[in-house]
Amino acid sequence: MPLATTTPEALAGPDRPQHCDLIVHNAAILTMDDRDSVVADGAIAIRNGRIVALDSQAKILAGFTSDRSFDAAGGTVHPGFIDAHIHVSQYTARSVLPLMERTSATMGHWKGELTPEDEHASALMAALDYLKCGYTGFVDPGTVFAPDAVAAVAEEACIRVWLTDPYVADGGEALAANLPELVSGSFLARWPQNTDEALKRLGSQLFRNRNKDSLVKGFIGLYGEGTDSPELFEAALGLARDHGVRLQEHLGYLPAFQLKREETLGQPLLQWLEDRGFLDPHLTFVHMNLVREGEVSLLAKYDVRVVWCPWGQLQMLGQAGAQARMVELHRSGVAVGIASDIPRVADFDALGTLAASASAASGRPAMPRELMRMRTIGAAASIGAEGELGSLEIGKRADFVVRGPSVSVNFGFDAGLELGVIGGRDTVEAVFVAGRQVVEKGRVLGLDERAVIAAAHRSARALASRIGLRG
Repeated sequence: MPLATTTPEALAGPDRPQHCDLIVHNAAILTMDDRDSVVADGAIAIRNGRIVALDSQAKILAGFTSDRSFDAAGGTVHPGFIDAHIHVSQYTARSVLPLMERTSATMGHWKGELTPEDEHASALMAALDYLKCGYTGFVDPGTVFAPDAVAAVAEEACIRVWLTDPYVADGGEALAANLPELVSGSFLARWPQNTDEALKRLGSQLFRNRNKDSLVKGFIGLYGEGTDSPELFEAALGLARDHGVRLQEHLGYLPAFQLKREETLGQPLLQWLEDRGFLDPHLTFVHMNLVREGEVSLLAKYDVRVVWCPWGQLQMLGQAGAQARMVELHRSGVAVGIASDIPRVADFDALGTLAASASAASGRPAMPRELMRMRTIGAAASIGAEGELGSLEIGKRADFVVRGPSVSVNFGFDAGLELGVIGGRDTVEAVFVAGRQVVEKGRVLGLDERAVIAAAHRSARALASRIGLRG
């Protein structure tokens, strides 16, 4: 049964229809709002990049006129996916790890050599793939040395980008000690060398929030995983509170490292954070591959949000100390967003399958509709954008995907499974960002695909050569 989602003033009636910029009609609309509504034979009216009405096709066409219309041909419309956490400057390094075997090179050497041109090429190729797979935004956690180079991609590709300060930490030696395969001298030389240097980096990207309509937004980020002092964490949290943005950091990627930290602290890490007033509704933790049963309610109590990287979790499930509770967190009311981290084993459109596999392997299988929520409204909430994005509701940004009605996986029985888990890029008919169509039948309209891929390949080959790797 269609759910009426228009406001009384939104529909002027058949005698005095309102004008809007775009009407998308003849669609089954998955709103992903609090009620998980499905509007059969629905339509959306869009003005100035926002949804002004969403209802049955008959009501929208009676109440609005438009210069443009898009016929979804009976297909499904749903909010665009958001990748809640990706090291986007390393997207061109997806297949480089095998070349590093039996050499002295690490990912740290790769990252230590990145130039702004490399980061732009990597992010632009990621944007190309994102849009094709039904994504309308991505979040980099502060692992871009030249944020302007990635910010430029937002306008070029018409995709939303969230950025923060590069590598904010004052204890990089913790990462070197526990994950040496990720670091090198050249890489750590680009990090802040002390607390004062780290503090000076904080907040450098918040200027991007002045323009409310910008596709690029800033937040506060710490590298995390024990690389920040209590003084630095407190300053970052205070800044996030003052500016009403989220503070994100890696936590619990390596369960063994977390257990070692807790042995030093003399208590569980989350309890230590609570005792110091550091658990806060502005916080988002990434990974959380060790969450004890009693800590689920603790995270829910403080409205801490969590980013789930399914492949990283699958890697850790066999290691001592791992306790995966993402489904429990979601069902307890914690906002959970799904993320690729670095998509080394699957494309972006396979994240739903990876999450389904990881949740099953943990012994707590997720329902397909839950995974769909984590890829949309959950991901938006993890970056503090749930008031603007992640669901299709009046007043929100018009970021959405149109799926074909006749593709092989789309029977119309279980939209969460068919679109959020097994549906790949071949099911995407169109993608809209801020009401603007950016994908048409698999083609990204604003990019020269061959040129984007060629530039990324040149960048990757040159980078590999600079650190002594040969393909």
